[in-house]
Amino acid sequence: MDSKAQLSTSYPALSVCQPWAELIILGRKSIEVRQWWTEYRGFLWIHAAKKEDADLERHLGFSSLYRGGFIGVVNLTSVVRFDRERWMRWRERHLSEGPMPAAYGWVFRDPIRLQQPYPSRGFPGLFRLAPEVSQVLHALLPPT
Repeated sequence: MDSKAQLSTSYPALSVCQPWAELIILGRKSIEVRQWWTEYRGFLWIHAAKKEDADLERHLGFSSLYRGGFIGVVNLTSVVRFDRERWMRWRERHLSEGPMPAAYGWVFRDPIRLQQPYPSRGFPGLFRLAPEVSQVLHALLPPT
């Protein structure tokens, strides 16, 4: 994929706690569970939240993950409501063995890591970035 040619600087952002944000950008976590639906489809900037869960990070083999800024971009291809059958089929893609959430699965593909993280505050929900922040993030995408 020609990442810079296909990406716009005006995409929304999603803040995700670590280690989940890192797993999304690595392409190992292709579903994010959220309690809410969105009609939006397309690229999202991924923001690594400041919240820390050191035990979970160690359990998943990570240490010293970046927090408090943007680490990459991912393509949100669909949002599906979980029922019991779908959760049983998809929970490995979410990297969870837990019970079925009363929630939606946000399906991701095409993760791209920024050349370096960009420190910035995150916000709840899908949030829009100031144009100058979007331009910086766009410039931090790897060359094609």
